[in-house]
Amino acid sequence: MKRNLLFTACLTALAIVVFAQSEADYQKWMKTAGATSGSLRKNLDAKNGEAASADAKKLQDVFGQVHDFWHMKHVDDAMMLAMTARDSFGEVAEQALAGKFDDASATLKKASATCGGCHTAHREKAADGSWKMK
Repeated sequence: MKRNLLFTACLTALAIVVFAQSEADYQKWMKTAGATSGSLRKNLDAKNGEAASADAKKLQDVFGQVHDFWHMKHVDDAMMLAMTARDSFGEVAEQALAGKFDDASATLKKASATCGGCHTAHREKAADGSWKMK
């Protein structure tokens, strides 16, 4: 009986550590997404296709991880929004590399809208002004 209780306690502790680590990773991805989005916009405005494509590919990778995070949590709407963002950033990368900057900017706008939808549904402002997941 004590063995089962100890085993259960260890599994619970491990789950808490894994969850906390995932939350920390998620925060890191969101900071990367913000900074990279800004860089992407500047590179599209400057018509720098290679740099814009690299930024968009980085965002595509980030939102692949975000998709997996929400999939693991079984939050379907967030998972679908992340998948849409991931796919849209892939399109932006291709369009930027092909020199289709107007198309890439329009696709970026679509991807950014998915970010807003997820933020509205799944985060809230804490008393200290920071943001946390609902």
